[in-house]
Amino acid sequence: MPLPILSNPSRVTQIGYCTNVHAGRDFASVLENLTQFCSPVREQVAPNGKLGVGLWFSEVSAIQALQPENLTLLQRKLIELNLVPFTFNGFPQGDFHSQVVKHRVYQPTWWQPERLAYTRHLIRLLDSLLPAGQIGSISTLPISWGQPSPTQDQLKLAAANLVAVAEELHQLFETSGRTIVLAIEPEPGCFLTDSASFRRFYKEYLCSKAGSSRVHSSVQSHLTLCHDICHAAVMFEDQAYELGQLKNDGIAIGKIQVSSAIRACWRDMDVEARAEAIEQLKSFAEDRYLHQTYIRGNANQASVLIEDLPAALKDVTFQSDFSDEWRIHFHVPIYLKEFGRLRSTQDEILNSVRILREPEMECLNFTGHWEVETYAWGVLPPALRQSSLSQGISMEINWLQSQLEETDPLKLG
Repeated sequence: MPLPILSNPSRVTQIGYCTNVHAGRDFASVLENLTQFCSPVREQVAPNGKLGVGLWFSEVSAIQALQPENLTLLQRKLIELNLVPFTFNGFPQGDFHSQVVKHRVYQPTWWQPERLAYTRHLIRLLDSLLPAGQIGSISTLPISWGQPSPTQDQLKLAAANLVAVAEELHQLFETSGRTIVLAIEPEPGCFLTDSASFRRFYKEYLCSKAGSSRVHSSVQSHLTLCHDICHAAVMFEDQAYELGQLKNDGIAIGKIQVSSAIRACWRDMDVEARAEAIEQLKSFAEDRYLHQTYIRGNANQASVLIEDLPAALKDVTFQSDFSDEWRIHFHVPIYLKEFGRLRSTQDEILNSVRILREPEMECLNFTGHWEVETYAWGVLPPALRQSSLSQGISMEINWLQSQLEETDPLKLG
């Protein structure tokens, strides 16, 4: 059975934001970001308290941070600034702020030893930084990009690596009482492209790989889902159904990444509005990140997932026959509902909050981790930015906290 602590019956909630929005190529940059960005956010959100942060370390910065003198410096800085590192983002292993990231973010894959080694570095770091008595979570890559499709041998090796992590995390729990979970994050276009493909892989590869009841318990307790609301929304997932299936299948949620996608609701637009929406979308077709675009067809069209927004905008068929709706993987500020002719998937965040706070979901294995992950502030069109990055992030955290408060008074961890 999964660890009882993950059932979170007291409904303790930990809110924070992901620092992958800041460039952190080396340890010095990570340390500087805490003072330059995280501290001002805390002063705006919790001037007399603490701020949860989801730390991101590149492979280089993680190795540097584990050096004893650097680790001591990092521990002291987090305490000094009243920052609580309850979760890590272990998805981007390389430079997430290089001029062009695109498909590089999916390297190395989970069947490669480099991914396993990097994740082990993060576990050591989180174990050293996590406050006593708190649960820790680390989100990670959904195996690989989807094309070319992994071979059976690659999938078996990926599963073996993930199970090895689960066993190590269970050993950590048994020896120290420390609970850390690895949270696999489906993303459109990846091998695990949605919640359904994650559940299939979990049951067919991870659970079946667990040869003994002890290993099976380690998998259930320490290999979890990172539910990115933006990703689920892009794939038009039914949030209530998918979250309910996790409960039914006994799969835990390691954390919720709170993020919004872009919606272009063509069915509601006239010709003039459509032209304006296209011009708006062009301002989001930037070169750093991949912006997968799901095109839901109308009565005369099939639905399709396009690899990147620029390719979708060049689609001649689209120009001649408008589809029903587009959803674009571009993390926009979560407090935005509409901007110009476009909308966000903010309603999916509200749905997820409502569903996860319902009494019948109390038995769901969930850490209570909510992480705002709008990493795209640096490539947002200028009209959507705030006067400072810290102000924009603070507005997001305050908005999320208000939504959680409306459904159930918060018990902050």
